[in-house]
Amino acid sequence: MTPTMTPEARVTKTVRAASRATALLAATGLLAAASTGCSAPDEEITLGKDWAGAQSYVVVDISGTEAVAGVDPRTHKAEPLALVPRHGDDDDVLAPQLARLSDGEWVLAVPRKDGGPDRLYRVDRKAGKLVEQGEHEALHAILPARTLIADAKGLDGSGAATEVLVKDAKSWKVQRKVKVPGSLAYASADPASDTVCLATGSSPDVTVHALDLAGGKLTSGPGPKGTDVQGVACSGGTPVAAGVTEARPDGEPPAEATLKITATRAGTTITADTGRIEDVQAQEGTSTVAVALAVGERTEIVEVDARTGKELRRTELEGAGTLRALRHTDGGWLAYTQDAVSLVDRTTGKERTFGLPGAYVAG
Repeated sequence: MTPTMTPEARVTKTVRAASRATALLAATGLLAAASTGCSAPDEEITLGKDWAGAQSYVVVDISGTEAVAGVDPRTHKAEPLALVPRHGDDDDVLAPQLARLSDGEWVLAVPRKDGGPDRLYRVDRKAGKLVEQGEHEALHAILPARTLIADAKGLDGSGAATEVLVKDAKSWKVQRKVKVPGSLAYASADPASDTVCLATGSSPDVTVHALDLAGGKLTSGPGPKGTDVQGVACSGGTPVAAGVTEARPDGEPPAEATLKITATRAGTTITADTGRIEDVQAQEGTSTVAVALAVGERTEIVEVDARTGKELRRTELEGAGTLRALRHTDGGWLAYTQDAVSLVDRTTGKERTFGLPGAYVAG
């Protein structure tokens, strides 16, 4: 349920994986620097060189050291490409954030202690390294839209209101601030437009919003009745709220989940009659939305048309653990678990699973 939340960091974030809230991982095994300079890894890590082939990036933990790993869905390979720069004043509890901007560039934000400004790095694929981009105020949830970037504060759910900072995609300077009523639960950006979609509150009192970043206009409406909202995507500038039925009938829940898809002008609601929604992502430039649905020990990627309300296809992931993030690439959907990634081919519906070089941290 970015951050949805880039096809790879686009939403909820796509974005549970995209948000700083879901980046509040335990610090077990994460490298804590002992000095003010960059730290050295606990043990030597062999870095790969396939910068050109990588279509997606994730941060992984390799024996206590964080690295940016590139994922090449064509060769079914993931390898570490660069170590995450670490300094003595970095936060060792909050995980870094990775986000793909609308121009295809990737950025890495490393948080610092006591809410200090994040260190921002650009993933330079041509040079094969991370290039420092200076310091920017703490980036709570990087939500890249078409020409602007939103930074949503309040994803920890502790505040009565949410503040969205609208930033220039080149300079990262704040252009405007927008107050959104309610504590933020989920957020997602539409890279095809300058719109972010938000869900505030908690079931049964959820409010769904569409925020026009360019003009600052906020359009709000009540969340779907009878649905425990567990994620939101942004498709064509309109919200897609996904969740499960709140009230379940007596007896055993169904073995296979059925999705009810309701499409209106205000947005789309996707409701499963059992299980849980682990992520929901929109494919840029289309009305296709993918839902990662877990039922018992089984996880399915279900694609639906948010405009027509039709289910398009579903693929069961083999041997999947808890899904950490769902991301779109040209080769299909990438479904990340703790130590592996599954490529779901959108044409054939088949999936191929291959290992990550370390434990998933963020991406």
